[in-house]
This record gives sequence, C-alpha cells and structure tokens, in this order.
Amino acid sequence: MNRVRMVGVCVLVALAMSVIVSATASAEPEYLTKAVVAEGAKIPLTATLSAAFLEAASGTKITCTAGTGSGEVTGPRTSKNSVTTFTGCESGGNKCTSAGKPEGAVTTVPLEGKLNGISSTLPGVRFFPEATGRGGVLAEFTCAGVLKVIVRGSIIGMVSGAAGTNAETGKLLSSGKLTFAEAAGVQKYTSFSEGPEKGEKEQLESSISGGAYEKSGESVVVTLKTSPATWGLGITK
Repeated sequence: MNRVRMVGVCVLVALAMSVIVSATASAEPEYLTKAVVAEGAKIPLTATLSAAFLEAASGTKITCTAGTGSGEVTGPRTSKNSVTTFTGCESGGNKCTSAGKPEGAVTTVPLEGKLNGISSTLPGVRFFPEATGRGGVLAEFTCAGVLKVIVRGSIIGMVSGAAGTNAETGKLLSSGKLTFAEAAGVQKYTSFSEGPEKGEKEQLESSISGGAYEKSGESVVVTLKTSPATWGLGITK
C-alpha cells in the first residue's frame, strides 16, 4: 500500500512539474517598467533609423539614408501611433517623396504594434496600419513622378535586449534595437511562434506604377528610446 501511495505521489509531482515547465515555456513576452506595463498606458518613444531600403521581388529598390520616428507603448504587448519618416529616399536616382512632405521624405501612416515571440528566445513586434488593420496601406509615395509606390501588409522586426520572465527578473534598458531584415523581397520574420497570432504569415507587398502587388522586404535597424531619454523600459522573454 505504501508503495502504491509513493507511486501516486511521484505521478502527481511529475504532472505538477510538467504544468510549471509548460507554463514557463509558453509565456509570451511583455513590456515592463518597474512592473508590467498596464493596459491604457502611454509611454512615449522616439526612434532613430539607420540607412534603409525597400526591395520588391521584381528587383525594384528604394533606398533611404536615415529616418526618425515616434510612438507609444500602450500595454503589456501593444504600441500605437507609431509614425516613421524615412529621409534621403530615392530609386534609380529619382527622389521618392510622400504627398505634402519635403523632397526625399517618405512617411508611414500611424501604425499599431503587437509584441510576441518570433522564437522561444527572441521577441518581435508586428507593425500594421492602425486605422485599417493588417493588410492595409502603410505608405504611399512617388519617385520624381516616374514611379508611384503603394506599400501594404504588415512587418515584423526583432527586438534586442529582452531579459527575464517578469518585472522582478527583467532588465530596464537605456535604449533598444528593432531590426528588420529581408532578402530578395522576402521578409526574414513573417510570423509569431506563440500567442493568438501564432503561425499567421504576412509580410509587405508593393504595387509599383499601378502594377500587381508583389512581395517586398524592408531592411533597417531602429534605435528606440523613451521620451525623455531615461528609457526605463524593458521586455521579458
């Protein structure tokens, strides 16, 4: 009888441990300050961009020399009102410009962001048009009247500096990096590996001079800081 009880206890312990391990492994990343960011928060961010380019699968390429942006973290896995302005943009020597902007400046519509895991150890953020949702138009511009470009869809960037599993073990950063990468018009990160959007694939598409939409990829490294610059923001993983 004692042996049966001991076996039963061992089974219960094993089950409990498997639940704990499973819960830890499936934990989704979250934004944090001194605690996990609450829904409805407004933590302002500023962004500084490296040289960037957008490449369509057909080979058309738009390059930009730099850029700036702003937005705000609004919850444990959300951000809103993220607007980016790329500067020094051109294609084939023709300056590319969004309507109403200085020559060479391309601006996105306000974007919403969703934070989640792109792997078991790397968090990422999916950005898409705030007003129209995934699949909507992110930016429109013309290049010296020669090319008219419309970019739609969503894009996932990898976030660096994630640490810990909660506010107690996480790490607050002085700045953060958001990296977008592509090859031949195909985005490197196209889906999350966890959360409600797990496995849902989508990336950027571009219509050039009225042509059919084709796969397009963006490459750029974005440095993020809070405003004022006392970051105080981290991401768990």
